[in-house]
Amino acid sequence: MSTYYLSNHYYPAPLSNAWQLAKLGAVVGMSGAGAVQLRRYRDRQVSREEALAATFKAGLQSGIATGVAGVVAAQFRAPTLSLLATLVSGTAVMYALNQASEEKAP
Repeated sequence: MSTYYLSNHYYPAPLSNAWQLAKLGAVVGMSGAGAVQLRRYRDRQVSREEALAATFKAGLQSGIATGVAGVVAAQFRAPTLSLLATLVSGTAVMYALNQASEEKAP
């Protein structure tokens, strides 16, 4: 984790942290989506290719949302505001990404 120092205070490097959070969000999102898609695949509701595509899509979306939410949350010092900002921004990004993908679907 990269850091920089300003006037004897420790501040995490925001872009480095955002990238780390995005990677973590992608892994968590892919894990959850993978479990759901595996069940759907075993029940013959989707093909293997559809299950893999849905899993990777969910991982990408959750990674983006987590990275953005982390950057927004870092702007607040109060823990309650930081948590609220994380939830609101993460939800907004996921909503926007899902809207964009629904508009592309036939």
